[in-house]
Order: sequence, then C-alpha cells, then structure tokens
Amino acid sequence: MREVTEQDLRAPQYREGKPDEYEIRDDGKIVRKDRFVRGMQDIAAILFGARHQYEIAEVVAAVHRMQGVRAKDLIEQARDVFESEPKALECLDYMQAVIDTQADRAPAQGAAGV
Repeated sequence: MREVTEQDLRAPQYREGKPDEYEIRDDGKIVRKDRFVRGMQDIAAILFGARHQYEIAEVVAAVHRMQGVRAKDLIEQARDVFESEPKALECLDYMQAVIDTQADRAPAQGAAGV
C-alpha cells in the first residue's frame, strides 16, 4: 500500500485534508484513516444524541437491541404469511426463542430511545 500524496488530495472532496489523514485502500480508493472512529461517533450520535458520552460496548449493545426488535417484527410479519403452515410456524417459534435467549444474555445498559 502506498502513501497518500498531496497530488492525491487535489480532488474536491479531499482538498481540506492533509496527506497524513488519509490512506489508500487495497482497491485504490483514498479513505480517511479515522473513518472507523467517525463511523462509531455517527452511530452513537444517532442512538444517544450528539453530546452523550458513550462506551463502545454500550453502542454495540444498543445496536443488538435494535437488531432484536427488527427481527421480532420480521418474525411477526412471517407469521401472517405462513399462518396455515405448521412447519413454518414451528421454525418461526424456534427463531423467536433464539432471539429471546440472546436478549436475555445481552448486557442491560441503558440507551435513550432504544
């Protein structure tokens, strides 16, 4: 992987940056080195609000809770579709039990609005 040069930063989307803030991925795209940190900050701001102090585990737990809520919604929708199929309903019951078990094991950390 080569270093980012000032020549690479002449494109409009990179003009405000410094070469040491970017790297070139294996696919050749120029990306910010701190993209994962910025991504986590964006996710935490969506979950808790921009001024909330958070731990990574708290963000992960909130995303898992959201995932469980979404999965439960999908299972309920599937029940409506497969209401006359006993084997399908049996599978949905199993899926629901797995989700409930995972929710019971998740750390109980409060997240506003989640």
